[in-house]
Amino acid sequence: MVEFRNVSKVYNNGTEALHNINLKVDKGEFVFIVGSSGAGKSTFLKLIMCEERPNSGQVIVDGVDVSRIRKGKIPYIRRRMGIVFQDFRLIDHMTVYDNVAFAMHVVGASSKTIKKRVPYILSLVGLQHKAKHHPNELSGGERQRVGLARALVNNPTMIVADEPTGNIDPALSFEIVDLLSEINRRGTTVLMVTHEHSLVKHFHKRIIQIHSGEIVADTAAMQEDVPEEQEPAVEEEYGEYEEGYSEVEVNEEYESEEADASYEEDEENFDEEEEDEEGSVDG
Repeated sequence: MVEFRNVSKVYNNGTEALHNINLKVDKGEFVFIVGSSGAGKSTFLKLIMCEERPNSGQVIVDGVDVSRIRKGKIPYIRRRMGIVFQDFRLIDHMTVYDNVAFAMHVVGASSKTIKKRVPYILSLVGLQHKAKHHPNELSGGERQRVGLARALVNNPTMIVADEPTGNIDPALSFEIVDLLSEINRRGTTVLMVTHEHSLVKHFHKRIIQIHSGEIVADTAAMQEDVPEEQEPAVEEEYGEYEEGYSEVEVNEEYESEEADASYEEDEENFDEEEEDEEGSVDG
């Protein structure tokens, strides 16, 4: 599903965000990506989402080498994945229904398909009764569930979640990861970056720890090396990783202006089409 082959990434300011990364995530896995601030987690996700390119090595996503992919083909790669952001990134003037429908409109889904699919996805995340509400009328947990519904609506093969519980009440964090786990049980691959150690310990999933741009621990690799009767519990292993954390502050705030501009352009087009439809109805 995702494979990194000798991948390194150095930014223009000289910061080496990732150094010679090698790993493989199989289809249907649920993987927590952990590490201190500036460790390279965000860069790891951006390479998968084609927001950044590696300086060396190959990044394979769903069988496609995205390391040198042409810009025109990037949207087609992104359609295979659903992305959940820490800051929700909902469109304030749209209702919950329209926020989710917008994701389908962007990929060219028909009105009939949208009307059938969106209510189903909202019911899946428990928000069917909030369809006509706007984001500012929702709690943080509800807004993140809208974000999750939007990520799911196009039936992606993989969910990429970047700190999805970072801006919600800790008590609701488990609810969001429960939803991601249920999605994973249905066959969707999930990659989730998180700082919340309690979540990682509670959900028995694969854990990859990144430190100073390198993978320093991977429970999948550890369990392969240990005889079955001696395999340690995931939470015990993670406890050892936690002790080895060091705060490495590296500037990792590299925004993808191109992606945001494209999103805003799609939003404007969506609004214009909505106005045209309303005009034709009135006429």
